[in-house]
Amino acid sequence: MSKLTIRAGLEQGRAAYAYQCAQKGASLDKKKEYKSYVKKMPMLIKTNGLGAAVAFAFAKGAKNGVAQENDPWGLLYDQLEQWIREKGMLGQFPENRLAEKLTGISSADYRAATVEILALLNWIKRFADALIEGTAED
Repeated sequence: MSKLTIRAGLEQGRAAYAYQCAQKGASLDKKKEYKSYVKKMPMLIKTNGLGAAVAFAFAKGAKNGVAQENDPWGLLYDQLEQWIREKGMLGQFPENRLAEKLTGISSADYRAATVEILALLNWIKRFADALIEGTAED
C-alpha cells in the first residue's frame, strides 16, 4: 500500500471522527462556546503545551473528576481523550485521565500525541465552522 493511500485513510478517519465531534458540539446548549473553545485549543497547546492545555480543558469541564459532556470544555476534553484512546497512542489508561497520562510519557510520545491532537482539532474546527453559526459572546 502506498504512503498516499495510508495518509488518505488516516485523514479520512480523522475527518469522520471530527465531523461526529462537531455534530455533538452543535447539539449543546452552549454550542457557540464549543466552537470558540475548539478554535482556542490549538493556541493553548502551542503556548502552554499539550498537557497543560488538556488539564485546563478538564478543569473547566469536569465535575467530581468526570468530564461533563453537556459542558463545552468537558465535551472537547472527552472527544480528545477518546480519539487518543481509539488510536492506541498512549496505551491503556483510565477514563478522564488523559492529562495525568501525558505527565508520564516519553518526549517522543508526547510530541506524537501533540501532532495528532492538533491535526484532529484542525478538522473539528472546520466542521464546527460549518455546523455552528455565530460566535460566543465573551
